[in-house]
Amino acid sequence: MGTSSLQPDSAPERLEGEIVEGGKVEQLGEYHVDEKHRADTARYLAYGLVATLILTIVLQYAVTLTLVFMGNGDALASVDKLFNILLPVLSGLVSGAATYYFTRDKR
Repeated sequence: MGTSSLQPDSAPERLEGEIVEGGKVEQLGEYHVDEKHRADTARYLAYGLVATLILTIVLQYAVTLTLVFMGNGDALASVDKLFNILLPVLSGLVSGAATYYFTRDKR
């Protein structure tokens, strides 16, 4: 049985203790973002999260009514558990986004 090398044949061999120079590292300055883009992003995030919360609530009622009318009462417990986990997380995100959106000018 022959031994195989994990490195390709064209890879240069490094000597032990050799220092590899990676370049110069400088302090990064703050990245400038136009205030209009920052405001647009905050607005889109707030509206998107509110829309997601509304769609989630509508979906919960639609799935619950569908399961009740189809007679699948056993699945209601699973759906309720899923939405009981999802809604507090979503409402926390929405409240944080709305708070930021309405108070961002008061810094």
